[in-house]
Amino acid sequence: MKILYFTSLTVIILLLLSCEEKIEFDLNDQENSRLVVEGNLTDQTEAHVVKLTRTSSYYENQSAPKETGATVSISDGTTTHQLSETAPGIYKTAVNYKGEIGKTYTLNVTTSNSENYSASSTITPVSTIDTILNFVEESVKGQGGSGQEFENNVLSFYHYGPEPATLGNNYLWKINLNGSDLTATATDLTFVTDEFVNGNYIDGFFIHQIDEFDPILETDTLNYTVELHSISREYYDFLLAIILETEFSGGLFSGPPANIPSNISNGGLGFFEASAVYSKTIQLENPL
Repeated sequence: MKILYFTSLTVIILLLLSCEEKIEFDLNDQENSRLVVEGNLTDQTEAHVVKLTRTSSYYENQSAPKETGATVSISDGTTTHQLSETAPGIYKTAVNYKGEIGKTYTLNVTTSNSENYSASSTITPVSTIDTILNFVEESVKGQGGSGQEFENNVLSFYHYGPEPATLGNNYLWKINLNGSDLTATATDLTFVTDEFVNGNYIDGFFIHQIDEFDPILETDTLNYTVELHSISREYYDFLLAIILETEFSGGLFSGPPANIPSNISNGGLGFFEASAVYSKTIQLENPL
């Protein structure tokens, strides 16, 4: 019986190894590429930017193709503002354009091959910032050659300010240091809902930290600007999905990959978000 068992097992293994099926995956080649929209409108007077690109093949080792020659506009239901293409795939409003709190804005895109896309977002009120405090703190980084843990200093920043009593507010912080944007990608951003702090004073919420070895600190004076943005719950979910599918995916207990949500119609990808902004700048002598 033992001989028969091992013989049967060997046959099964050989059969499994001999079976080969070629599977063709649809990996988003040019014939089924999709429009990707990255746009943001605020209540600040400036040239607001909408970026249009296309998805490309999985095997392409190049930047995303720019979507050129599109007609792009933003409407508040009463007036429509046309954007100009200032570089391939980059569309901008006039420098004196801004949104208004309480209004819903609709982005409309018509591509050069007559595809139509749209997305809408409402500008909700934003809270204020009383102060931004900074502290030099220690952070354990790893182990040295002797096996002992070593530490380095980090410059940490904390937000202090009120939070309105109305439930459902969502916030995002953008950081600029001496003219450099420190939150250029979704993984650099800090964003939260008010579910656990609704109506309470925000008494020191951590928003950012800089390692002492970061070249950006190679200066004596730091001009640190914090922008607090009001964002929609849909945009919060969009950013959270990006983090979950990039930073926290691929582990042993990860679930199957999922599509990132979008508010772009007609099968488009990306997001168009409208928000109010409150900014505060502090200047400090480099403590590190």
